[in-house]
Amino acid sequence: MSSTPDTEPPGRHQLGVLLLWLAATALLLMAWGHVYTLVGESREREMRGVERDLANFTRLSQEHALRTFRSADQVIRFVQARYLELGTRLDLAKLTREGVIDAELFNQIGIIDAQGIYLLSNLPIRERLDLSDREHFKVHRTQDSGQLFVSRPVIGRASGKWSIQLTRRINRSDGSFGGVVVLSIDPAYFTRFYGELNLGPGGLTALYGLDGIARARRVGEDTEYGSDASRSVLFQRLVHEQASGSYVNRSVVAGVERLFHYRTLPQVGMLVMAGVDMHYLMAQQESAEHALYVQAGVVSLLIVLLAAGMTRWQWLLRQDIQARRLAQAQLRDRQEQLDAVFAISPDGFVSFDMNQCVKFVNPAFRQMTGLGALAVEGMEAHDFSAWLASRCDASSRFGGMQALRTKALQHAADAVETIELKELGHRILKLQLRLSDSASVSQILYVRDITHETEVEMLKGEFLATAAHELRTPMASIFGFAEILLTQNVDAAAQSEFLGIIHRQSKLMVDILNELLDLARIEARRGKDFQFTPVQLQELLADLVQAFQCPPGRAAPQLDMPPEPLRVVADPGKLRQALLNVLSNAYKYSPDGGAVRMAVEPVQASDGSPQVAIHIADHGMGMTPEQVGKVFTRFYRADTSGRVPGTGLGMSITKEIVEHHGGSIRIVSAPGEGTQFTIVLPASVLPASLPAAAASTQAA
Repeated sequence: MSSTPDTEPPGRHQLGVLLLWLAATALLLMAWGHVYTLVGESREREMRGVERDLANFTRLSQEHALRTFRSADQVIRFVQARYLELGTRLDLAKLTREGVIDAELFNQIGIIDAQGIYLLSNLPIRERLDLSDREHFKVHRTQDSGQLFVSRPVIGRASGKWSIQLTRRINRSDGSFGGVVVLSIDPAYFTRFYGELNLGPGGLTALYGLDGIARARRVGEDTEYGSDASRSVLFQRLVHEQASGSYVNRSVVAGVERLFHYRTLPQVGMLVMAGVDMHYLMAQQESAEHALYVQAGVVSLLIVLLAAGMTRWQWLLRQDIQARRLAQAQLRDRQEQLDAVFAISPDGFVSFDMNQCVKFVNPAFRQMTGLGALAVEGMEAHDFSAWLASRCDASSRFGGMQALRTKALQHAADAVETIELKELGHRILKLQLRLSDSASVSQILYVRDITHETEVEMLKGEFLATAAHELRTPMASIFGFAEILLTQNVDAAAQSEFLGIIHRQSKLMVDILNELLDLARIEARRGKDFQFTPVQLQELLADLVQAFQCPPGRAAPQLDMPPEPLRVVADPGKLRQALLNVLSNAYKYSPDGGAVRMAVEPVQASDGSPQVAIHIADHGMGMTPEQVGKVFTRFYRADTSGRVPGTGLGMSITKEIVEHHGGSIRIVSAPGEGTQFTIVLPASVLPASLPAAAASTQAA
């Protein structure tokens, strides 16, 4: 039981207030420490966020550039194929008008012959143009790389505008150089797209070749083409190590420090890049840090106000707590007592609240009904009745809580019902309902397991009926023939016959009574009257076979024993009685003859401990599996014809004797093939019930 003092010790309230303000101070320190941590984390997070945005921008730029170059390459391949088919009859202007060539995307497309002369174009050619000195022509003259070439931005001689030249080699049918297909893209096409990406006033987006020359570059609102960044960290180190990445560096073109992210386009030997001005980035971060400091100040004020309010509330609550403590302690003690009673009670209890819903079930009720983890708390009485009835045998179903309540209202002693569960081994329960005047409990169902009591009463009745029947048969013969001898004049021969019958039936009654007394004594004393001593089995079996009286005309049992001595600790007389019962049955149930064999051998248990097995086998009528299952039932006889004498108690006695020796008995039998009984005993192991004197004898 626990108890709580009625009053607080002096100073506890003051200590609580002190701890409260210490906690408030700790919270203030933690808040400001957290703010400084957040500032650092915010800067790092901002950098990661910007880096992630840059990665997304470069991915978008990468996809845009790839789609543009792929579209251009498709046009180039188409023109290449048509030129090889039509030659100078190819009308590029017509293809442009028909929309095959996108004039809005591509400045110009044309054919340069093998000497570098601009031969065909979708725009008018006003003069003879020699492009043999152009990089995008020379790169294809000496060898066929099979790749699309993207030139540096140049002023087109045909268009007069800044252009990025995309070229592919034309091969004649014999594989020789036949010229170049050239397509011009306005680099402003890329810078206009980059202008849609907001990277701040100093933000940079660019399309570079892997040679470090910018094909298109936009910084803020300014655009430029052809700037050389080959001396930057990116082209000196990073490009050759990984296809994409991030780094912080000062631009070699403008001298501005930026956070960069790039992605390569290995298909066309290009890369896209995006960068944010670090000064612009940190300026945004300082604004966020200022907001954090303001928030920290507000939180600090709230902490102080909360601590002051809690101090006031604690002072007011103190009086109420002291008033409640005594009542709570008393209620807790009472509840603990009730919980202990319900928990250890072997009987079940189910309480219902004022709405006729299950409020509480104790562990015993769960165990005896197999409820397990099923939650019935909150279940209405009607549903509870249906659930319990569903678990009952059809012959003994639960009538329901309402029927019990009606009986209880009429007369409390009549609110009793007995049910039988169809599961859990057909358990029998006695239910009694008691009404309650409590404000929270309307009724309590008391449940008691009477299965054992019912089984004991049933077994008593069955045993008395069977014993009376077994004694009635010989008693009827004795009474009948004695009455004949008393009331009639019979000759000497008949008189002798009747007396013999009376004697045999009397002996049968004596045998039944003696065996019943043996069973009763063994069960009552639980083996305490057994006298255990070391026994040499070969000697015991040889003496048993020699003293056994075989039926007329039958051979003595065959005895098969190993030469090495086999010893057990046993009561010689009781063990002899058990073996004699089995041996007698072997002859009784093989009336047509056949050898009866006894054998003994050493065996091992499943755990490796030594045992001794005694086999007794016959070649008689045998038994069915159903008969084998009933062999050890009292008064059971496998032969119901009456030709085989016996009381039906011998095998029950044998089983009791063997089990009190710590052994077991097994049966192997089949109809018409005979039966083998096997008695297994521990080898030289003292049973648990062995008296101290016998134990010391065995040890000696």
